[in-house]
Amino acid sequence: MSSTMNSPAPAPAPARTTHLTTFLFAVAVVFFLLAGAAIVLGQIVTLAAGDATAARSWATELAPYAFGGASVAGLLSFALSYRHRGDGHGEPDGDGERDRD
Repeated sequence: MSSTMNSPAPAPAPARTTHLTTFLFAVAVVFFLLAGAAIVLGQIVTLAAGDATAARSWATELAPYAFGGASVAGLLSFALSYRHRGDGHGEPDGDGERDRD
């Protein structure tokens, strides 16, 4: 008895743009997490010092950076959700089920 079972072909390497998009996504996530942490920690320090106006000012100055980083990460995440495996089925990555007729 011989085994003639074909093993599936290895998936092709992800495209260079996918690597770049994934890297930029990771950078954007880290950036907005650090900016958000800076807002919270800065407000804690200024409130502990007893200056509520400085705490509001601190948040007002850093918020555009945190929200901008979150926006970029969200857009890149959306773009990455359309990445295909490249196995010819046109099915996105993940464990989602195909629609059946």
